[in-house]
Amino acid sequence: MEDPRHAARSLIELNIISVEGLWLRYWGNGGIADAFNFEACLYEVKELPEYELAVLAWVMEDLEAESPH
Repeated sequence: MEDPRHAARSLIELNIISVEGLWLRYWGNGGIADAFNFEACLYEVKELPEYELAVLAWVMEDLEAESPH
């Protein structure tokens, strides 16, 4: 998968999911960043450890699996 932050921002811009909804899924999958730092990471203002991007990638894969295509 490409950088999961790009895919996440696209879903947010299309109003498919909110930043808060995305963060809740990320948090539920084991992410450790608080909502503020998570959003800063999404918009590439702040870097998070590689593992945190992996958690976001898992969330994006789950969202794609749930979509009706």
